This record gives sequence, C-alpha cells and structure tokens, in this order.
Amino acid sequence: MKKLLLFFFLFLVTSFTYSQVEISSRLQQALNKANQNDYIKVLVLLRSQVDLATLDQQLYSQKSTLQQRAYQVITALKQNAENTQASLKSYLNENLESAAVFTYQAFWISNMFVVEAKPQIINELMTRLDVAEMDLDAFLELDRPETVENYIEGTESVEPGVKIINAHLLWAQGITGQGRIVMGIDTGVHPNHPALNFKWRGNHVPSNQAWFDPGGGTTTPSDCDGHGTHTMGTMNGWSPTTGDTVGVAPDAEWIAAKTICSSPHTSNSIAAFQWAMDPDGNPLTISDMPDAISNSWYDPDVTNECSGIYKTTLDAVEASGIAVIFSAGNSGPGTSTITKPKNINTNDVNVMCTAAIDGALYIGGNTNPVASFSSRGPSLCGGTGSLLIKPEVSAPGVNVRSSGSATGYTVLSGTSMASPHVAGAVALLKQFAPNLTGKQILEALYNTAIDLGTAGEDNNYGRGLIDVYAAFLSLGTADSTAPDPVVDLSAGDPTSNSLTLQWTVPYDSSMNGVTGFDIRYSTSPINDSTTFYTAAQLPFTTIPDTAGGMESYLVEGLSFATPYYFSIKAKDVWGNWSPLSNSATGTTLAAPQISVTPSSLHHILNPMDVVIDTITVSNISANPSTLDFSVTLENNTFPDGVVSARYIAKHNELSDLPEYSLKNNPQEINGVSFDGSGGPDLFGYKWKDSNEPNGPQYVWTDITANPNAVAVTFANGTLDDGYTNAIPLGFNVKFYGTEYSNVYLSTNGFLSFTALTNATYTNAQIPAVGIPENMIAMFWDDLDGRTQGTVHRLQDGNKFYIQFTNWQKYNATGSLTFQVVINQNGKIVVYYNNMNATLNSATVGIENAAGNDGLQVAYNANYIANNLALEFASEPDWLSNNLSSGTLFNGNSVDVELTFHAEDYPVGSYAMDLVVASNDPVTSTVTVPVTMEISIIPVELTSFVANNDRNNVTLNWSTATETNNSGFQVERKLNGANEWTNVSFVSGKGTSTERNNYSYMDKSLAVGKYSYRLKQVDLDGTSEYSPVIEVDVNAPDEYTLYQNYPNPFNPSTTIEYSLPEKAEVIISIYTAIGELVTTLVNGSVEAGYQKATFNASALTSGTYIYQIKAVSSGRTFVDTKKMVLIK
Repeated sequence: MKKLLLFFFLFLVTSFTYSQVEISSRLQQALNKANQNDYIKVLVLLRSQVDLATLDQQLYSQKSTLQQRAYQVITALKQNAENTQASLKSYLNENLESAAVFTYQAFWISNMFVVEAKPQIINELMTRLDVAEMDLDAFLELDRPETVENYIEGTESVEPGVKIINAHLLWAQGITGQGRIVMGIDTGVHPNHPALNFKWRGNHVPSNQAWFDPGGGTTTPSDCDGHGTHTMGTMNGWSPTTGDTVGVAPDAEWIAAKTICSSPHTSNSIAAFQWAMDPDGNPLTISDMPDAISNSWYDPDVTNECSGIYKTTLDAVEASGIAVIFSAGNSGPGTSTITKPKNINTNDVNVMCTAAIDGALYIGGNTNPVASFSSRGPSLCGGTGSLLIKPEVSAPGVNVRSSGSATGYTVLSGTSMASPHVAGAVALLKQFAPNLTGKQILEALYNTAIDLGTAGEDNNYGRGLIDVYAAFLSLGTADSTAPDPVVDLSAGDPTSNSLTLQWTVPYDSSMNGVTGFDIRYSTSPINDSTTFYTAAQLPFTTIPDTAGGMESYLVEGLSFATPYYFSIKAKDVWGNWSPLSNSATGTTLAAPQISVTPSSLHHILNPMDVVIDTITVSNISANPSTLDFSVTLENNTFPDGVVSARYIAKHNELSDLPEYSLKNNPQEINGVSFDGSGGPDLFGYKWKDSNEPNGPQYVWTDITANPNAVAVTFANGTLDDGYTNAIPLGFNVKFYGTEYSNVYLSTNGFLSFTALTNATYTNAQIPAVGIPENMIAMFWDDLDGRTQGTVHRLQDGNKFYIQFTNWQKYNATGSLTFQVVINQNGKIVVYYNNMNATLNSATVGIENAAGNDGLQVAYNANYIANNLALEFASEPDWLSNNLSSGTLFNGNSVDVELTFHAEDYPVGSYAMDLVVASNDPVTSTVTVPVTMEISIIPVELTSFVANNDRNNVTLNWSTATETNNSGFQVERKLNGANEWTNVSFVSGKGTSTERNNYSYMDKSLAVGKYSYRLKQVDLDGTSEYSPVIEVDVNAPDEYTLYQNYPNPFNPSTTIEYSLPEKAEVIISIYTAIGELVTTLVNGSVEAGYQKATFNASALTSGTYIYQIKAVSSGRTFVDTKKMVLIK
C-alpha cells in the first residue's frame, strides 16, 4: 500500500513558507522575449491555501455526509479567497485604469488569479509577500489517440471493453448508473448523438448547470473534434432505439466542459474544475455534482506539477467528494513517460492515472496485453514503494468503439479511451454505494484490480485491470439473508381509477439496503406465494429510500367502484427476496359524470375589443367519484399566441358551513386539483410542477444540516395551533406587486406576508376573502407539532428557506417533510420530500392580500406526492397558453376562462374546438365550438408606443386595417416648446385588411422630455392626428465606454460614451504596444450620450486600444477597450 505523504500545518488555512516567489522557467522565458507593452497571461498562486489534507481527514473522522463534506470544503475555499484576495484585487484594479493590466480573474478552488498584464506588472507581482508561485497560463494538449478508424455500421452490440471490466455483471444486478452523473473535461460533446442526447442533464436543469464553455461562451453542447464525444460515450453511451451499448454506466447522466479547443489554457481547465464542484452555485446541494471527471489532456511543459497549482486544484476537487481520473498518456513504452500533471501521488488514488490494454489480446488469454503506446511510470513526484508507481490501474484502450462522430461511431486507440472506463465504473459503484466519496470508490477499484504482467503492482499496469464487479463485491459481502417484510402496506386516497399505496422501507443487512420492490395487485385476495405470483405486476423503477423511509406508489388505470388487493416483496442487491407483505385492500370510487356548459361560444367583435368568456367543466355525479379531465384547443384558425386561457376552480359552498370548521369533528370535503401547470391569475402568476416538461427540478436541500439554519419558535399559541411574529427574510421581495421584508408562519403549513392573528387550522378554497390572506399555502391543513417534528428557517444569499421536518397532522398522525424557498426575484418553489400522511385534505396555492386573486393548485384532492417540486412565478419561463388537466371530485367545477384580444386579429372569421376529454365512461369527449367574427373598420390605429435606448427614441405603431392611407407624418415637440417639429414621413400601405406594423427611430436626442404624435394622411390629403405620447430621454446614471462600431472597421469607426454629469474628457487611441496614436477628445463635455469618430485611413491593419478618462467633481472614470482595423 502507498503511504500518505505527511504535511504538517497548524491551521486549516495555512500559508506557504515566506520565501522568494517561485517562477516557472516557461514564464521566465516568456518575460525575456516580451516587449514592455506586450500582454502576458499568467497564473498567480497565493500563499494562503486551505489545508485540504487536514480538512479531508477531519471530515472522514467525523463521518460527515457527502452534503456536509461538499459544503464545508467549498465554503472553506471561498472564505479563504474572500479573506485574502482583496489586496491583490485592489492592486490589479488600480492598474486596469492605465491598461497595464488588461484583465484578470480570481479563483477560489485554488486561491489564485489568472492575470493578463504587461511585464512591468508581472515583475511587480513577483515581489509581493502574498504570492507563492507564478506560471505561464500555458496551452494544454490532448492525449491524442494513436489510431482512428471509421466504424462500418453493422450488428449493434455491447462494446467488448465494457464486458472486460465486468460492467455487465452489475447491470444484471440492476446497477446501471441510474441517478448518477459523469463528466468529461475535453473537446465537448456532440449534442445530437443518439447514444448521448437524451442523457444530457441540461435536458431538465438549466443549461449552465450541465455545460461549461469558458473559451467559447456557448450555452449548449458542441464538439470541436469528436474526442470528447467518444470518451463520453465510453462512460455512458447507450442507444434506446437500437440497444447499442458502448458505455459502462448506460443510465447515468452527463455534464461536460469544453476546454481543449480554442484557447485551451490551463486557466480554462481550472475554471472547469471549479464549476464542477458547484454547478448550480449552491454549496448545500450535491445532486448537481458529478461523481467522476474523466480527463484526457496534459500540460507538456509544466515544471511544478507535484506541488503547484495543479495539485492545489485537484486536491480541492477530490476533497469535495468527486473522483478525478486521467489518461496516463500515449508516450510509451519508455519509463517515466506519464504525461503531466498525472504524476501527482498524494495517496493511493490521488489523480488516478489509467493505462491502456489491448482488450482483444486479453480476451485471447494474453496476460501481458499492455498497449505499446501506453505511458509508463515511475512517477516524477518521488516517494517510495507503491507511492512511486504510476499508473494506478488499467482499462481497455485499443480499438475502442464509441460515439465519436456527430451521430455515428468511430474506433480509437489511446489511454484517452481507457480513462472513461474508470469514470463509468465509478458511476456504477456510486449507485450501489451513494454515500461513499469518490476516493473511497476509486480505492475499491484499485484494491480489486486484476494483476497483469509482472506479478504485483508495476509501472506498466499499476494494480492491474479494473474489475468493477470485484470492486462491487468488496463494498459489501454477498449474503443469503432476505430483507425484512413490509408490514404496513396500505391502499388509500381513492379516486375513480386509482389508489395510492404507502409503506415503510424494511431493513436489509446489505450495504445498500433494499434495492427494489415487486408490487402485485388483483381483484382477489393475495395471501400466499401462489396468489402473489399469479397477480398482475406493477413496475417499480425508482431507487428505494433507506430503511425506515416512506414509499408511495400511485396505481392508475383501475376500474370504477372495484375492490383491489395488493401485496409487496422487497429485494436486496444480492437477489434475496423478502417474505410476503401484509395484504392491503382499497376500493376505487364510482364513475364520474361530466357536464360542460355552454355547448358553444360565438362572439362578434370590433377591433380593440377584449372579451372574456368561460366554459364550465363539472363532475355532476351523485356518487363519490373523481373526474379526470384534460382540455385542448384543436382545429384552431386563430393566430398563434393570441387566445389566452386559464383554469379557475369554482368555490365549493360546503366549505363555508360552520359545522365544517370544528377542529375535533373534521368533515371530508373533496375538491379540485390540477395536473402539471396552471394560471395565470389576474395578477399574472402561473404555476408549474416538476412532472411537466421545463418544470422546476426537484432538488432537496436539507437546511437542518446547515449550521446557519435557525429553529423557528411560535410565540403565539401552541405547536398545535400557533403562529410566529415577524420573521425577517434578509432581503426585500415582491408578492403580488407589493414589496415585503418579513413573513409570518403558521404551524398549519402556510405563511403570510401580513401579520397573523390566528393559526387558522381549517383550510379553505382560495382565493377567498377572509383570514388568512396574502399567503403561500404550502400544505395548509390541521397540522400538529406537539409530539414530533421541527421547523427551521435559513437565509442563504438571495434565497430564504422554511422547512417543516417530520411534522404531523392533528392528533399526532403521519409525518410530513416539506419546504418553501422564496427567491429574491419573486419566484416561489415548494419542495415536498417525505409526505407520509393523508394528503387529500389540504389546500395548496397562493393568494393576494385582498383575497380576490390567487392560484389554487389543489383543494382537498390528490395532488401532493413525494419528491415533487412546485413553482409559482409572475413572469414564468414556460409557455403561457397551454391548457392542462386536472381532477374534480363530485360536486365540484372548474371554469376554463378564455380571453380574446380582438386588436391582435386581422378582420375575418375564426374558429376552434375546445375539446374536453375525461374518464366519464359514457361521454369520454365533449367538443365545444368557439367562433369569433371581426368586422372591417377603415384605417384604425391599434397601438402607438415610444421606447428610449440611450439618446435614441423608437416609435412603434400598428394598424388593424387601412383605407387609402398615404402614410404618417412623425412629429416631435420638446417639453416647454410651443411648436411641433416634422421629423419624418413613413409611407402607409394604401388599402389593407391585414395588421401592419410600423417603426421609426429618432436618433441622437439631447436630454429632456419629448412628446410625439402621428399625423395620418390619406391619399386625398385629408389627415387625422393620433393621441400624444411622451418619453423621457434621461441623462445616463453612470459612466460608460461602449464598444466601437463597426468593429472590425475600415477606415472609420464610431466610439460612444455616456456621462452622468459634465466632465473633462480625454479619449486617446493607442497601438497594441501602448504607443499614442491620437487624442480624439480633450476638453469639457456636457452630461449625456456622446460619440466621437475615429478615422484610421493613415494607419495599418492591426489591433488598437482606445481609452477614456473622465474627471468631474471629485470622481475619475477610466476604461479601456480593443478595436480591430482590417484593410
């Protein structure tokens, strides 16, 4: 075994010994060759670094969770950077003004900067006491494959290399990488490859959490070479249409960083590692972090790989819990040919380096199948014994087929092909052992590798060929002990066609506990194995909770008014099945009866009219039942995006009766729920949940694990029916247009932005006038915290959390864990984690302060489920006109409100069908014809608006129809002036029955308030004036130097700048090496938006720099930009 190198530090935040700054030889060479005005891009490592070795050891000794580990490592790194970077940032900012520093970027993953500056600055940085090392921001290179072959499409198959490492044996156990994430730092990924496109994590999370391109700035995946696509395919490539499997972990998702393309600087790879540690910007979450990062690049000239910037960076990634894997390099077969920085060897698996073997030779029985090109050890970073040995392990890397082109496959050879086998293996093992760190997983692969070549660990193979199945067995001992049986299976929450099963996950002695369930149902009792295996099976495809956790399963497609019987068996990873569970029984409700009124809609409108009408959908069955319905707009001839629609739940009068508000005599009032999305309300709020495309992602952040979380106390009342005084948010947030800084919380699962006077245990439909109002109803029901449970709050940056944990319903029943997150931008997200109770007796939604506007998602109906996210937003980023679906209990109705904006239509007749589909067995579809007619009106101005951009005003106007229209005279008047000025004439369309849009830009205006009007002139000379509109051209509120235009240019270009006040202005033009070319402006300039023209007729092609210096009352503004002259 390797022994750890020992480092002695006094504190977790430590400093390098105060000695002369270490300067790399390549940086010194670059300085020697540079002119005084050249810019050099350098990496600057500060002395103050987090002692990651000590912190890592403490986290292991404390048995910290992965979430705790990631949070503590990331926050320690960020805090150290914040505490120590201010002085250097100030110095760099000062030199930005003189253009001695062109740009810089600060990092926290390693306490360092990348600085692009002139030699004078580089030399001054060498003398700073806070700087430890400096290196050139060098270009990196791929471990370029040795052979490239286009793959002739033939029989689809499982790639042999995947079987060589025994991945298929884990697949047989149901371990396929589901729920795990792999990452490549490479040339990118082709986004449309059929083996990869559907598994990009960016399909369901914001793209900036799944794709990182520091050099190109792109927001969606691409590949400049095909290398990155090939390596990603080896990690998790699988085609669902053909079954072709080239990846080790076919059900894992992928994220990627594109750094080895244009400008493949070291700093871009460091930025990629930093991004990988916290893609969503929230250190409390780990579901966004990759389990493994595969790397196939190297730095050919780095001189301090063993102790410098690479080591501090990679140590941070690994300390956060991520496995880092590198290709060994393709420089073999000589000794010590491992490419850099893979020689780093802090411990057994630090920067795990992977050699390549020839899989065909291995399958044929060859015990020495190392590829000749595979780089060999020993490590250049010293050490003794196995610490000196590199690589750590081996994997197939010769003639590896994978997704190497845009949509097809290629065959490549190289250690680049071996490394992703290890990354995929990590993803498989993380599914089995999700609570282990990347280091612990790599140790399992290292310790169970198959020895090849010379006996024992050697510098050709390391420990040998990875065997993911052997590693799997090492993490848990196979046994024949079955899981305990499920003993509390229940079937409840009936609808006309569904029942909801709930049960507690039983105990199993295996490391990963219960791994699956066999769920059976029948219309006959299930009381033994014979009746169990003859009953119908239900698919269970999710990963079970840990022992003691609650599972729920919605059984749909059942018959009306029918009793059903259910039973379950649990299994462990070794294939042991538990005894039969208790038998649970439930009966579905009766069939619903649909009513849709009116049977048709018809309107005759004039342009400019806005008409609102409703179609009511009701469940009029006299028996307990649920109507599942969906609404679609079909055969639509209306212009796209014009008809808006929303659902409005009709008020159930029963809930207002006094006998229904008695706490100790609760009555069942069934209601309404909507599926997926809904709204808008009158204010414009809409909602959408995580079950819908583009809905919010369910990411549970347990704030109780955060040391900054505060327990909520209910100063008024009891933990049964209590409420708080003001709880500060930590920022201001708008709710229904009003700004608030506090919230008030009830024990009964709702909060208000208005001070509460009652805990209000009886839930009701919303919106409705009466207490409570101005509320977010996360789960408004009669809840009770006297027996168990906690409530915590946390402000984390621009987010405010409130979390109920293991809270109960009245009389100590059930267990409910949920939280609401209020974002400073006004977005509200509710997360439902473990909802083990009767869930169809609560209200979910939002309501304004007056009680006359709101969104009801559910009222006393089945909607809430475990692992559900629900988002409310007034400006949501999903489509506004999609109708959806929902459920109505008998006696309830919903209005489908349609709004027709006639001003957006050309004249004519329009029609569509509003189709309501439901589970009514008699009337499954109801079609309501909707028609509208718009009459013809001569020249009609439908809109006239003005918008300003700097000192330009853009006028936009529209007409519904035109008759003999010659055009429009645009007239302007400055505030205080008596006369109108003719600005321009815009020709009309003559006679037209179509909507026409016009635009005119009034440019380069002085600061002031302006009035505009249109004089519409007919062909016969008659005219008519439009209403007058006003617009302010304000002085800018900050100094700004804009990018010149055009750019590149020849021979002239315009430079614009803004001044918030009168100032003395100098605008100078310099060559790229800092020689003054000319001074464009030198004198006093009034406040406003200004411009200057630069004529470069006498100059040669090249890059030039322009700089502004503006001096006013005690303030100096300096800014610099580049421009390019091309002749």
